This record gives sequence, C-alpha cells and structure tokens, in this order.
Amino acid sequence: MGLLKGLLIGIVLLLAAAVGVGLMLPDTAHVERSITIESPPATVYVALNGFGQFDRWSPWAQLDPEADYRVEGAPMGVGARMSWHSENPAVGGGSQRIVESVPNRRIVIELTFDGFDSENRSAFELAPVEHGTRLTWSYDTRFDGNLLNRYFGLLLDGMIGPDYEKGLVELKRLIEQELPATDFSGLAVDIREVSSRPMIYRSAAAEADQIPATLAQCFGELSRFVEQHALQIAGEPFAITRQYDDESGFWRFDAAYALDQRPGEEQDGIKIGTAYEGWVLVAEHDGEWATLPRVYERLAAYRDVAGLDDNGDSWEEYVAPPGMLPIDPVVTRVYWPVR
Repeated sequence: MGLLKGLLIGIVLLLAAAVGVGLMLPDTAHVERSITIESPPATVYVALNGFGQFDRWSPWAQLDPEADYRVEGAPMGVGARMSWHSENPAVGGGSQRIVESVPNRRIVIELTFDGFDSENRSAFELAPVEHGTRLTWSYDTRFDGNLLNRYFGLLLDGMIGPDYEKGLVELKRLIEQELPATDFSGLAVDIREVSSRPMIYRSAAAEADQIPATLAQCFGELSRFVEQHALQIAGEPFAITRQYDDESGFWRFDAAYALDQRPGEEQDGIKIGTAYEGWVLVAEHDGEWATLPRVYERLAAYRDVAGLDDNGDSWEEYVAPPGMLPIDPVVTRVYWPVR
C-alpha cells in the first residue's frame, strides 16, 4: 500500500509539474522561412494571391495525389478559398482562405484543420531586393490556453519548418523556370465579378488603321437604334473581341451597348444579346489603340502566373465624355473573363 500511495503521489506531482510548466509555456507558436526569388514582387505576389498554382509548389501536394482539392469564392485576393480532404493522415483535411491582400507586399491566409480548434494563420511577406524578391513565408498559431497544444508548439518549428523550406524552393523553381517572364509590374489589374445585362450589338471587322472609323460607325448605328426605340443605355460603349490577328492587327468584333431593359426585336444588323456574367480581370489603358496589344500581352501573362483559365471572349470598354462616340485616344478598360 505504501508503494502504491507513493506512486500515486508521484504521478500527481508529475501532473502538477506538467500543468505548472504548461502554464508558463507560450500560448502561441511561430514558424518562418525565407528565400530570394529572381522575379519582380508583382509576379511573386500574383502567383500567391490565389490558389491556382498552389498544387504546383505545395510541399504537401505529392503526399497524396488522390487528395480532393476544391477552389471556391473569388479566383484571387480576399475571399479566395481552397479546401482539401485526404485519407492520408499526413495531409488530412481543412481549408484556407485569403483574408488580407496588399498588392506586391503581403498576403495573409486563415487556416482551419479538421479536428483542431486552434487559430491559425499563414502569411507571405514580399520585399524588393536587387534582381528579385525576398519572400518570407510564416505560420502563426494560438492555443487559447490548451496545455497539450502548448507543448506541441515547442516541436512545431522542427515539424513544419523543413516543409516550408521545401515549398519555397519549389515555388522559386516554378516562378523562375516555368511561369511567364513578362514583367507586368506597371499594370494595375483588378479582379471583379460582373452581372449579366441585356445588350444590343453590331458585328464588324477592321484592319488596324481602320479601327477608330469602324467603331465610330458602329456606335453611331447603335445610338440611332437606342433613340428610335426610346431605350436607356447602361454604361460605357464596349467592343467584344471575336477574333484578333497579332501580326496584321485585323480585328473582328461586336460593338455593343448594355441596356437597362431588353428591346423588343432586332433590325438592320442590330442584334440583341446578353452580356457576360462572372469574374473578370480588368486593366485600364490611357492611350492610343495602337498600344493596346501590349496591355493584352501583360494581362495574358498575369492570367498564366495566377493559374487562371479563360472563361469567354475579352472586351474593351471606352470611357468617353457623355454624348461623344469613342475616338482615338481614349481611356480603355480591358475586361478578360477568367475562372
């Protein structure tokens, strides 16, 4: 009995010591690793500001090729979300959602893991350096007083630090060797969701030097249709690209106006349709139409770096003074549908 009593007392003392030490341990844990990538901050930021490229560099992607990944919400930026599920316990299940995004500087991701109720966040910090970007990938977790998790926190750096190192090396390889090298740093790109609207449009085609005159003619016909039918235009005039030849500049397009209501019937080459609904990349260009191909080139690189797919024909919106038809040069907004 004396031995048993002593053993019980020893266990109680050990538990008390464990609790006491646990109470003094940090209630948070932090892990971070850094790497230099020979690419502009804008490129690194776009590659990380969504989950289109995640499986191509993630250190955990190869642990279970059969894992189920789902991307939801916005394609990029705040609100972009990815969830995963795997039967492999090393992968498990959970979700991650972008909650903060500062262009070319910082991305913060909220993480949840199935079976764990701790608060978890990861972050990417970007800093310009000579010939590239210094990228720091960090992970922070809060245990909310859970003593067992506080002990677990002591091991965290050794557990996931090597994974972070592996992931950063693979990300560096992906960006430097596989993604487009086009520098779109000076192009301000917005991603937004647009709603469907009724539209009227006129199909046309033109060589590069005839584009302004052909557009003006089309919008003149559309304006007369609007007046004759007492319609209300909803937004700026735009043109949907149906075909474009990079070498010759030949352009086949639909010149269009969005309306607040659907007109009754088509006439004299003026057709009735429905404008695109969904997510788009938007870039604004202030200059001549002759320089627009450069905007499209950089937008295409942006799309590829982000890992997005096309989702329809692009279009141009011409921001002109009220009552004026588009003339060259004008402010042109380029809309590129993506998913």
